[in-house]
Amino acid sequence: MATLTMEGPMTGGAVKAAKGDGADRELVRAIAEHADVDAFERLYHGYRHRLGPFMYRFVRDTFAHEEAFNDVMMTVWRKAATYNGASKVSTWIFSIAYRHCLKALQRRQHEPLGDSEDTLAAPDERGVFEQRELIERALSGLSAEHRLVVELAYFGGHNYREISEIADCPENTVKTRIFHARRKLKALMQALGETAAEERTP
Repeated sequence: MATLTMEGPMTGGAVKAAKGDGADRELVRAIAEHADVDAFERLYHGYRHRLGPFMYRFVRDTFAHEEAFNDVMMTVWRKAATYNGASKVSTWIFSIAYRHCLKALQRRQHEPLGDSEDTLAAPDERGVFEQRELIERALSGLSAEHRLVVELAYFGGHNYREISEIADCPENTVKTRIFHARRKLKALMQALGETAAEERTP
């Protein structure tokens, strides 16, 4: 059965993000003060691989995910002047993305996974894709609030304070949500793993 290792909300990704925050601030400043298109393109491409997977796991559709990502980045372009530097740029951008994701969930709740490149996977890659799908299915069984803290803490490398700013709730609430999300996710993955094993049994 696939497992999801959760050692804690601080990961190597958080350290890397902290190092890049200064550069991100300069890009946002250039956008706000000079409508610098080159700066926006650098920010856009820099966040595509960080923000994209986070949003895809909420939206569950390749086209809709691309559209949602573009909407978020256009909001960043329009509202760059409102960034006050009180938090990391990544925290500010992820908070915008979270609000977009909530709206997307309201429109697309309980929509099944669509076709993807997984169906064309070679036999030796199948186990990897099955594990990934199992994790994604388990994540989809969490509430929006619980899914958010798992995504941000264990996939995005954000700490408690950053998550509290993104989700607009106290740090203690974040800690409680992570605790309950881990328990729920473990139960969901165990149940899904058992079901998958039964389906493979002749």
